[in-house]
This record gives sequence, C-alpha cells and structure tokens, in this order.
Amino acid sequence: MSGKMALPAKNVFLHINDKIGRLFTAALLLVAIIGLQPSTYNTLDEVTQRGTLRVIGVAGPTTFLPHGEDSARGLQYELLRKFANQLNVTLIIEQAPNAESVVRALATGDADIGITGLSSHDPRLAKVQVSEPYLEVNQQLIERINTPEANPSEARIAVSKNSAEGKELKLDSPDADIVEMRNATPDKLLQQVSDGDVDYAIVNDAEFAARRAAFPQLKASSQLETVQLAWAVRPYDKPLLKLANRFLRDAGEDGTLQRLTAFYGQGNTFNTLGVKNFQRDMLARLPLYKSQFQRQASKQDMDWRLLAAIGYQESKWDSAAVSPTGVSGLMMLTQGTAKEMGVTNRNNPSQSIQAGAAYYTIIADKLPTTVHEPDRTWMALAAYNMGPAHVLKARKIAAAHGDDPDKWLDVSRHLKQLPRAGQALVYVQEVRRYYDALLMTTSQDSWIASVDRKWVVTQ
Repeated sequence: MSGKMALPAKNVFLHINDKIGRLFTAALLLVAIIGLQPSTYNTLDEVTQRGTLRVIGVAGPTTFLPHGEDSARGLQYELLRKFANQLNVTLIIEQAPNAESVVRALATGDADIGITGLSSHDPRLAKVQVSEPYLEVNQQLIERINTPEANPSEARIAVSKNSAEGKELKLDSPDADIVEMRNATPDKLLQQVSDGDVDYAIVNDAEFAARRAAFPQLKASSQLETVQLAWAVRPYDKPLLKLANRFLRDAGEDGTLQRLTAFYGQGNTFNTLGVKNFQRDMLARLPLYKSQFQRQASKQDMDWRLLAAIGYQESKWDSAAVSPTGVSGLMMLTQGTAKEMGVTNRNNPSQSIQAGAAYYTIIADKLPTTVHEPDRTWMALAAYNMGPAHVLKARKIAAAHGDDPDKWLDVSRHLKQLPRAGQALVYVQEVRRYYDALLMTTSQDSWIASVDRKWVVTQ
C-alpha cells in the first residue's frame, strides 16, 4: 500500500471540529477588527447625522463646471444634488485635480462619493466601492487632423498611468510605444496629441465631444471598447452604496438620467463643420465685441461668456444679421424689445449688446427667488427666447402635476405642451453648449480641476 495513510474516522471528526473552532475564533477576531475600524469608515447614519453628503470629483464639461460665483452646473452636479435631496442632507462638492486624488480622499474617509471619470473596471478603483453604472461610453483613439495616419499597433499612444486601457494596450499592442501619464486628465491627454508629442490618446467619446471646441485640430480615429462609468463610494460603507445604487436605478427607470444626459450632451453642435465655424468666428468676430460683452455683462452682474453665448446663438456674432421674421442685429432684437430697451439702431452692436444684457436681466428677475442656479439661467434663457409668460405657465403646469416648478429638468418637460416650445428647448441647450465652449476656450484656469474650489448646495 502506498501513499498517505487514511486517518481513522475519530481523528477525522476531531480534525474537523478543530478546524471549525479555528474558523469560529477567526470569525470572532474579524468581528472585533471590524468593530475597531477607524471612524473614517463611516456609516450612512453618520452622513445623515452630519447632515452633509461630501462629494469630491474632477471638474469638467461631463461632470460639473462653475456657474457664477457660488453655483455649478453639469450632469453629475444635477444627479448629486437630487441624491442629496433624497437623503435630506446638504451637498458639498469639492474639486480634485485628478482621479487618483479622488480615490485617495475616499480611501481615507475624507469624502463619501467620488466622481472619477474612470471606467468601472479600472484597477485604480480597487480600493473603493463602485456603484451601478450611470452611463456607457466608447473608448476612442484620438488623433490630429490632416496628419499621416500612424499604425496604432506601432504608434506612440498616450494613456493615463495604471489605467485599464493602458494595461489592455500592453497586451493587445505590445509593439506600441505606450506613454503612461501620471495623474492624467482628458485635457492633458488631448493636449499631448494636439502638441504632436504622441500620435494618439485614448479618451472616451463623451469626454472628447465635450472638449471638441477646445481641440478643433483633433478627431476620433477609431472606436475601441465600450465601458461603463459609475460613482466611486468610500470603502466599507455598504448602506451608502446600496442607496446610491437604488437612486441610480430609479434615475434610469424614470427617465431622469436620459433627460440629463441629453441636456448636457453635445449633439451635433460641434461636429466637423460646427467646430470649424466656431473657431473661425472666435478668431475673426469675437475680438470685435468681447470688450462690449464684458462691460455690459459686468453691469448686469452676469458672466460675459453667457452673454456672448446668447449672442452667438442669436446671430453668430454678426451685427448685420436679419431673420425671416424681422428680428435683427447681433442680439437679434425684435422691434418691440428694441423700443422697450431704448434701442434706436438694432444693427449697432453696442446698443444691441447693451439691450440684450439688460433684457436678459429683466427676464431673469421675473422668476421667483425660489429658483436657484443653474435652473434660473435655463429658465431665463427659455423666457428670453419665447417670452416669460410661457415659462411661468410651464412652472404652474409642473406644480399641478406634482413636479418641482423650480427645477428646469421638470419645467422643461411641461414646456413641450406650449407653442414654440421645441425651438425654446433647443435654444437653451445650444446656448449652454456655446457657454461651456467659451468657458474652455477663453480661460486657462477658471474651470479646470486644479483650481481649489468647493460648492455647498442647499436647495
């Protein structure tokens, strides 16, 4: 007889009992360790007791951007304030310079939820919890326009260091020269391509579309894999993760996610022709009127880029523009509005911009004080386009249906029932896109994530 000798049945039983005993002891130790976990691993009870939901994220056109002095706008801003409202707590959003900083803040318990922009399976998220996805995006190879196409399997490709796409590239294209950038953001990756330092960068389609106006010399070369984006949640807080998952599921089922994604998406505004025209007008026309936009916006306490975005949507900054319906000038004033605002020559750009800024302020001031930013801007833009009476009526319809008359997402749904609503809804969305584009292309540090900024959202 060869091999190990079989243990007697009695000894087997004692061995099993001994093993169970050790497992039981280990379990008790685990319970004790969990009970001694540092307070950084808070429970949802502490979120509600604290009265704040602490969020940290990388700012940008797909997450959140500054809106005025104290507010923000963007897909994640809207989602998070809605989630905080459900928890009945105050939302605090803090900017971070990159995804790695977000993960560190979550791991140390300095934040509850993180917005990283990383795909759900990115290895850098291993130290935190990941929620159910809120969006699917396609990873893309981005290259320069009008340059010889490089073979991706041998090209110089920029990726974020320790990223999922970097690891996959090493396996799929071992001959490629992979440039791993530490703490890279989409802007930094795109800048590498724009400067000619690399042949390609990997950036998802949502991020590239949102930045296309700032990088007109770039294009998407080819699509790679489809990935999912999700919230990052601090370790060990299972109750918060559970609530976040439920909220995101409900937002998907009731259409909230779809409406927000559509509103904050780019559509065809900055397709190849749109980008070309916008860049041309930025160089040739905006300098003629920029100081006037700044001066009149300052008088009305508004962002000059918002005023300029209205002007671009109205006339493409053409002071001699005339529509088939008879509105004319840079701000496309009607005869009635021009007369009301004291304009003697609608084609005079100075008069037109002054009147447009003043008229927008008058319209915005007619909204109740309960309408906060950025909803106030979206409603004021709709009223600027179709008249304040229509927007006030839509607010009443929203309230009658049990929706929030102070939130643009709810009001815009009921605005569709009114005449000319389709045009007004497109108008608001286009102005927002131009506003974001001007924010990215006319300022080097007013929105980027390296700016130390925090928002406290109570409404």
